[in-house]
Amino acid sequence: MSRESLPHAKQFRGPKIPGQQAPGPIDMWRLVAGSAVAEVAPSRGGIVTRFAVGDDEVLYLDPLTLADRTQKVRGGVPVLFPIAGRLSGDRYQTGGRSYPMRQHGLARQAPWNVINVKMSQLTMEFRSDPATRASFPFEFSYRLIVDVGRAGFRSLVIESEIENLGKEPMPLHTGLHPYFLVPERDKAGVSVEVAASSAYDNVRGESTEWTGAADFTATELDLHLHGSSSGTATLNVPGKNPRVLTWNDMYTSTVMWTVSLKDFVCVEPWSGPGDALNTGEGLLSVEPGEIRRGEFVITV
Repeated sequence: MSRESLPHAKQFRGPKIPGQQAPGPIDMWRLVAGSAVAEVAPSRGGIVTRFAVGDDEVLYLDPLTLADRTQKVRGGVPVLFPIAGRLSGDRYQTGGRSYPMRQHGLARQAPWNVINVKMSQLTMEFRSDPATRASFPFEFSYRLIVDVGRAGFRSLVIESEIENLGKEPMPLHTGLHPYFLVPERDKAGVSVEVAASSAYDNVRGESTEWTGAADFTATELDLHLHGSSSGTATLNVPGKNPRVLTWNDMYTSTVMWTVSLKDFVCVEPWSGPGDALNTGEGLLSVEPGEIRRGEFVITV
């Protein structure tokens, strides 16, 4: 193994918008192990922007949304916390008060701090502050560990450690939102192998049967699968190695999403159904001092 392929991490400057003078390129990290490469932008929501094994680019990314700090990043693996999906009326109640919360929560728009770098592993942290308490009145630390140095250097591992730093139980609904690179012309040949006990079509707003097949050529597919006991799914993309996804028991729902004319398919692990902070369905609770741990792995 050459020196360049030995597990390591290094900083670099990310993309900038042509003609933009300030604030300029963003600071990023590149993690390398063998032929596996991941790139991470801590200041843009702690997002993993790239994962590749050799010439096989696994993730989709719109680079302009990464460079433009006024936009939400479209692509990579956004972190969904303290909610996944959208709340009814974009609000929820806790402790007798009503709070606003944007779709997918706070983490994907927040700057994360790098707290540890080791070989091909990077650890970032997102902590509560006065700004987060305006919409989520709890004290927390969310640590995200990104690693490409496992499983024969063919995997991206994303570990989550969500700690309640306060004195009251903290509600938790979380997830990850990986965008997998799938050219529009190949969507008709895409399939996802995943077990589920129930399904909800979020476009039609109705429950539906999960037959094991989904139409990725639809104008929009937004299918929410619940009750997956296997902790695994396989995304089959024509001409590519299968994308084998595994997760631990913190995640119990799987969301499949795509829109026409865009070169991506999302297969997302969530900790429960959408709107959990309002319905209570699948809502987790983290006790004071407790840490909830999640693990999500993409292997090609």
